[in-house]
Amino acid sequence: MKKSFCVIGLGKFGTSLALSLMERGCQVTVIDHDSDAVNSIADKVTNAVIGEPTNENVLRGAGVSDCDCAVVCTGNGAGTGSNDSVLITLILKELSVRTVIARAMSDKHRTILLKVGADKVVFPEKDSGEKLASLISRNGLLDYFEFSDDYSIAEIAVPASWIGRSIAEMNIRRKYKVTVIAVKHQNGRVDITPEPDYIFREGDTVSVVGKSENVDRICS
Repeated sequence: MKKSFCVIGLGKFGTSLALSLMERGCQVTVIDHDSDAVNSIADKVTNAVIGEPTNENVLRGAGVSDCDCAVVCTGNGAGTGSNDSVLITLILKELSVRTVIARAMSDKHRTILLKVGADKVVFPEKDSGEKLASLISRNGLLDYFEFSDDYSIAEIAVPASWIGRSIAEMNIRRKYKVTVIAVKHQNGRVDITPEPDYIFREGDTVSVVGKSENVDRICS
């Protein structure tokens, strides 16, 4: 099943994100009060809504509660734009959106967004729309870190096909060309460099390291 996203705010960052998610085969709804911005992208996304995103009825009518993830991209600086993104984030969490990612303009803004419920906060100066799309469109991916041009570390929810099988039985290093460097259990306990006979359990979070192309393959 395709992952579904709602991108709120169609500035440069939001537009780039929406188009990149579509290129990755996701379902994308966009919302903005600027009709020109919405119309310019309407034929390239799954659903396009013209409306004020700080209005709960607009968000509800756009079906945000059914999306896997909503990304708040509003605000081009301090002041009203920042306040809008905080209000939108709060409304999205009240509407029980599964995951809310919000764009921050400063460290203080980031702190406020996290306090009102944002699951992840990004800075547009550091995270391009294309890069964020690559991250959030991956299935089961919880965190991702590129530490060189070729290698990455990813934290993923244990794939269903791994549950009940050991690291050795799965032959992960040979089959997937990545190395399991840690397993976090549902109770919060973390095993660093788990033994080959470790059997994966439902609720485990697995950290793997390897060439980026191989890490991406697990998450796709």
